[in-house]
Amino acid sequence: MDKKWIICIIIAIIIIGLCFGIGLAIFNSDNNQIEGTDIIGDKELASINSTPLNAISYNNTLETSATEDIISPNAIIIKKTYYEACDHLIKKVEDIPEELVNKSEKDLSAFFPDWKVEEYSPTEITLYKTSKDNCGEHYFVQEHNGVIGIYTTDKYGVKTLKEDTEISTLYLPEEDVQNLKAGVEIIGHTKLVEFLEDYE
Repeated sequence: MDKKWIICIIIAIIIIGLCFGIGLAIFNSDNNQIEGTDIIGDKELASINSTPLNAISYNNTLETSATEDIISPNAIIIKKTYYEACDHLIKKVEDIPEELVNKSEKDLSAFFPDWKVEEYSPTEITLYKTSKDNCGEHYFVQEHNGVIGIYTTDKYGVKTLKEDTEISTLYLPEEDVQNLKAGVEIIGHTKLVEFLEDYE
């Protein structure tokens, strides 16, 4: 056999052996330690195993329950008020007051003594109460001194001028002017805003 072929075969065998050795070394190092985990020695493993499992579970349970009950700084309060006079349920969403951050449900109840806690979690709390009054969101929109006036009505239907808008009735279509002279009853602040936007 020619010397050149023998040298080529020997070089090829050396290269294949080196590649195989490097691959084996990488494979062994990956099996010895998974990325992001520590290898525990026999002594450490023995000391962990000597701790009863129920003690470990008990300690974990205590830590979890202690932190789950406190109110988060990002919590919201949903206040639901049922108004008997008009048979309306009004919901308002508010941020948690600073004084209640990291407090318990008991602290919350003391802070809102007139409210019943309907639902409680660290991030969302629902409070409920009833009132004999009108919800305060009964409006009567009517022409007043050439502009659209907003009136509130109480549980007896008595109207009180709340404010005059800057919307003049002078350039409105005749049909709208006639409706505003007669007056339009609107329930809910959101609906009032939407109604007025139609005339702006």
